[in-house]
Amino acid sequence: MSATSKCQQSGENEEKRGWISKLLKGQDPSAWQKQSHSSLLSNSEYMYEFQTHNYRPGEQETYLKAFANYKNELNSKAPSVELVGSWTVAYGRTRDQAIHLWRHNKSHEDVDLNIALHTKDAAIRAADNDVAKLCGRRKNIIVKSFSYWKEPENRPPSHVYDLRSYVLQPGTMIEWASAWAKGINYRREHNQDVGGFFAQVGQLYVVYHIWAYPTMSARNDTRTSTWAKPGWDATVAYTVPLIKKMQSKILTPNEFSQLQ
Repeated sequence: MSATSKCQQSGENEEKRGWISKLLKGQDPSAWQKQSHSSLLSNSEYMYEFQTHNYRPGEQETYLKAFANYKNELNSKAPSVELVGSWTVAYGRTRDQAIHLWRHNKSHEDVDLNIALHTKDAAIRAADNDVAKLCGRRKNIIVKSFSYWKEPENRPPSHVYDLRSYVLQPGTMIEWASAWAKGINYRREHNQDVGGFFAQVGQLYVVYHIWAYPTMSARNDTRTSTWAKPGWDATVAYTVPLIKKMQSKILTPNEFSQLQ
C-alpha cells in the first residue's frame, strides 16, 4: 500500500472513530468493533414501531374510527406505548394506506407488554380484529432512532410529511450513518427533520427518514435550497451507492396524530 493510500485510510478511520466516539460517550473508540451496530447507531432509550395498514378502498373513514378505538383501548392498558404519528398516504406507490408511528417509552418492556396484550387481552384483540377486518394487508416493524437525529416532537398544524425509506446493501449501515451524521446538518435550517430510524425487526438494513413541510410548494423550495448548499451533493454522492431500493411517500396527518 502506498504512503498516500495509507494516509487516506488513516484519515477515513479517524473520521469514523470521531463519529463513533460521540455515540459511545467517552468509551474507548477502539472497542466499537466489538459492539453491535444497534448500540453504535443509537443511544435512545426508546423503541419505535411502524405500522402500515392497507385499508379497503372507500373505507378510510370507517377504518380511522376503528383504529381510534384500538388506539384508545391500547392506551388504557399500556399508557407508556404512545402514538406519535398517524397518517394516510396522499401520494406514493400505494394509496388507501395508513402509517402509524408508535413510541415504546419503556423500550423492550413495552414491546413485551404489547405482545402479551395482543395475545391474552380480549378487549385489545377485539379492537385489533375490528381494524384487521377493514384491511387487506398489515405489517409492523420495530425500529430505533439514529443518535444524530432528534426524537420526534409534537408539531402544530399543519404539515405534509415526506416518509423516505431506503433498503441498504447489507453491511453498510455504519457507512450510511457516518455520512448522514454530517449530512443532516444541511437539512435542519427549516426545521424539516422529524426523525430517522433503522430497522430492528422486520426487513433489516432498512432506514426511514421523516421530513415535514408546511406545504408541497415549501417542500420544493426547501429541497432546492438544500441542493444549493456546498457539501450536500457530497452526502448524496457517497450514500447513493449504498442503496438497493428507495421510496418516498407523501403523508397527511390524522386527527389523533401528535405530528400535525
